[in-house]
Amino acid sequence: MRTFPRPQAPRRRLRLATAGLALPLALLVTACGGAESTGGSGDGGGEPQPGGTLAVGLNTSVACVDPHQNSSNVTIFVARQIADSLTDQDPETGEVTPWLAESWDVAPDATSYTFHLQEGVTFSDGTPLDAEAVAANFDTITELGPAVAPLASTYLDGYAGSEVVDEHTVTVNFDHANVQFLQGTATITLGILAPATLALTPEERCAGNLVAAGPFVIDSYQPEQRVTLNRRDGYDWASPVLEHEGEAYVESVDFEVVPESGVRAGQLRNGELHVDTIPLTEDVPSFEGNGFGVVGRPYPGVGVNLIPNLERPLTSELAVRRAVSLGADREEIVAGVFTEYDQVARNVITSATPFFEPLDGLEYDPEQAESLLDEAGWVPGADGIRERDGQRLELLGLYHAGRQAGPMMELLQSQLREIGIDLQIRLEAPADLAAAQASGEWDLWYSPFHRAEADAARAVFGFSGRNQNRAPEARPVDELLQAQSGEADPERRQELVTEATQELVDEGYAIPLYELAGVMTHADSVRGFHFEASSRLSLYDVWLDE
Repeated sequence: MRTFPRPQAPRRRLRLATAGLALPLALLVTACGGAESTGGSGDGGGEPQPGGTLAVGLNTSVACVDPHQNSSNVTIFVARQIADSLTDQDPETGEVTPWLAESWDVAPDATSYTFHLQEGVTFSDGTPLDAEAVAANFDTITELGPAVAPLASTYLDGYAGSEVVDEHTVTVNFDHANVQFLQGTATITLGILAPATLALTPEERCAGNLVAAGPFVIDSYQPEQRVTLNRRDGYDWASPVLEHEGEAYVESVDFEVVPESGVRAGQLRNGELHVDTIPLTEDVPSFEGNGFGVVGRPYPGVGVNLIPNLERPLTSELAVRRAVSLGADREEIVAGVFTEYDQVARNVITSATPFFEPLDGLEYDPEQAESLLDEAGWVPGADGIRERDGQRLELLGLYHAGRQAGPMMELLQSQLREIGIDLQIRLEAPADLAAAQASGEWDLWYSPFHRAEADAARAVFGFSGRNQNRAPEARPVDELLQAQSGEADPERRQELVTEATQELVDEGYAIPLYELAGVMTHADSVRGFHFEASSRLSLYDVWLDE
């Protein structure tokens, strides 16, 4: 049994030594290269001043605010301010650090984790954070299952139950090694909710009935319009990777849903918004200086991939899947549609993800793509779209609202048409995504997934994860994805991660396109603005210089 953290940690800006199951630091530092990522803004603005309302623009509705059930960006933006986690992750080093748990012990085979909780922490309804509450969170997620809590369930892969050792000590057990669990405890997806919230139905929790231990509480929730948070009085257990202690600075946060990017940009310019969480790419340069600022940082995890549906006849063909990948001009996509912070994909996971290594087979080669389709019997028809036995090579790609997602899909559509593939694209509203995915009525699914852990690949593609490919049975790549998830030795895990992601590309189970960065624009009056480890909003340190 190994104990972390070691040695005793200082309270602020904690920098721990690399800890056994954590990531190879050298890999992470290398991975964070590329486009400059500020990850923070507003330093040097004088002494922080409490008070004020921070106005934040969202591009889409918050369909469900429960982080156990929903992992969309807007849900995370809101929920991260409400719920704390057992651990945190330093966005600069990738180290897992204490938070609600002040230390933890890890079994050598990574089948059990014992957390020692801070004393004196309470949920916003006044009930204490104790071992029973932590155990109830993991038990409830497991009871909800992958259908209701798809992402959280993957973090608890192999969960065998939690044992309450004493009031402030809980042991979480797995029936097999689960190396990625510790990082999972740092995410909002495994954020700790109050027992009273866990007793509600999933629908009630989605609708904003959420009590947790974070620095803000929900004041009002109108999913299609706005979510308002109020600062929690008496909060005093912030993560040591943050910049200050005690209560949050701003008195309230007003998340406003404004779908039109041009309207959000105008609101930022005229002072109605302080932060635009998803600015229009071509507007970003105009907000650099001139009374505004830009914060950009690559998202870790699975980059923007197209994921073929293996249940559909056309995308069940390897030649078709590989042709789509070879026919995608990634350089043109990034140069033509995105910002300096975004990058061409070189792996299924992004270069900001630990254990990233560049892969082969991601070159733009339309001639090889056409050759593969020729050999498979797909011949150009009268309009240039290929046909075989009277069937057109027509694929349906579904995507959801994201920065430049629409223009990117339109550009890809034109690129694939050059090799004889008719890509039909359809934007799905957030409220319809789950139903559309479950229907299986699609050929290609647009899917970034942000998490600072290489196991993100298993979570998305693995047979024991979401199985986004809808594979009818486990494949050889699933064995590799599962093996890396249980491998405690960093060198061996690196080999397994690279082998697994290369297999995803070679078999056309994944079609990596680009690495999306979190890019936000803000008024100069916003101080202490930075991202957490997964490049999402952290508003605890923010204050307004107005």
